[in-house]
Amino acid sequence: MRTPALLLALLLLAACADEAVVGGTPPSGAGPDAVLLRVPVAGGIAYAYRAGSDSALWQSRQPVPRAQALLGFDEFAGLVLVQGVDDRVYGVDLRLGSVTPHGTERLRGTLTAEGGTAYGFDAAGRVLRLTPVATWSWTPPGGADELVPSPDGSLLVLTSAKGRTVVRRMIPPEPRVLDSTSLPTTHRVLRTEIGDRLWFDTDSGLIALRTRELSRALTMRVRDSVVALAATPSGDRLYVATGRARLRVIDRFAESEQRAIELPQPVTALRVDPDGRYVLARAETGDSVFVISIGTARVVASLPGKWRDDLPLVTPDGGVLMVRGRDAVLVDAESGRDRMRYTGGASDLWHLVRWNGFRPRAAGLDRPVQFEQFVVDQAATDSALAALMAARYGDISSTPRADAPPDAPTDAPRAEPAPERTDTRGTWTVSFATLLVEDRATEMAARIRVDGRSARVVSATREGVPIWRVVLGPFSTRDDAERAGMNSKLPYWVFEGVP
Repeated sequence: MRTPALLLALLLLAACADEAVVGGTPPSGAGPDAVLLRVPVAGGIAYAYRAGSDSALWQSRQPVPRAQALLGFDEFAGLVLVQGVDDRVYGVDLRLGSVTPHGTERLRGTLTAEGGTAYGFDAAGRVLRLTPVATWSWTPPGGADELVPSPDGSLLVLTSAKGRTVVRRMIPPEPRVLDSTSLPTTHRVLRTEIGDRLWFDTDSGLIALRTRELSRALTMRVRDSVVALAATPSGDRLYVATGRARLRVIDRFAESEQRAIELPQPVTALRVDPDGRYVLARAETGDSVFVISIGTARVVASLPGKWRDDLPLVTPDGGVLMVRGRDAVLVDAESGRDRMRYTGGASDLWHLVRWNGFRPRAAGLDRPVQFEQFVVDQAATDSALAALMAARYGDISSTPRADAPPDAPTDAPRAEPAPERTDTRGTWTVSFATLLVEDRATEMAARIRVDGRSARVVSATREGVPIWRVVLGPFSTRDDAERAGMNSKLPYWVFEGVP
């Protein structure tokens, strides 16, 4: 039995070697890819790199305005949120390369985001919620001090007054408060990554709330003054920094302090690796960062480098991206050895995201028709597609189409059967939509014209139901297909082969 197992292992290693990705090429492994986003503070073209590579995978087609912070990332829309120095929010589309503002409102103070939605306050103190398509506002009674969005779409609004902090829970765009609770005055708040707990630092210690019903999950006495909080990605452990040269570790399930990690000196800020391997701690004096292993609960390295809101950050390959002089340098988390240098990177903002949108799509993997299982109402589908078309070409239902005589020629593209091909390798097609109504597909295709080429309609069936796909192509290379899709200024996807 050992010989077949060894042979299988060797075959797997050979297969992995054949599919290895080298600098600049899109990643193609399983699971979301680790991507480093680089946005210039002074404004300009944004770039994306595969983590561990200094060759750009992608760059924006439009310049990003002068920026002061990267707020978040919507993996479903491929959208990066940027806070401009003009206090407006901009969305950088990783698929289209476009840069568009979220509304016209200017937000003040520190902004927060969840996915592609940004939250903040306007000059009048109203709570604002900005999305790519709408702006929602709400005036909190008694004002508000801090906003904490959750992955489930809810929003926690914190208001401190008269020695108490009131926490209100609501689900925008509904203006109704669903739950509320009152706590002793809080100094800082931390939400776990999965959004099920909210940790508060008060004068008497730590309080954990369950975000669903705002009930207390844990109250813990801490005599020392808390200066920083950080939680593991799963939320099972909370790290508490005080004025002492030690890091206190609280186990969420044991509901008690489990251990303390001795530090070379007190720290003033904490940041946890998104993969849950390291805690980064900012030294109280000097530009040094302590790397703490979560598994062994000890300091494994002390790295020189400045601490910012975006850097240092930990990459999946065990590197730490840090500011060194004018550059951003990727160093080994434990040995401190320099791995890679991004020249001039200290003048840019950096953000690590997990996304597989830069991956080439193989033939057979593209199944856009699956969208229909999420849409029951065909009218809603038509309305959504009409809105997308209107943004680029105007309302597709504004011009009535007269019925032509049975034998009269027409210039509009008509549904046609899929071409018979025995080999579609090296051929690429741009797909814009899949519809259940032929006339709508034909009308949409008639409006799409890119670089002298017109879209066409291809008919097919899905589980016995006729469907019509609006496509453009075929193209001889993927780059040509991607270029045509971007020039259309419409949502699109590219797949290998001919439908």
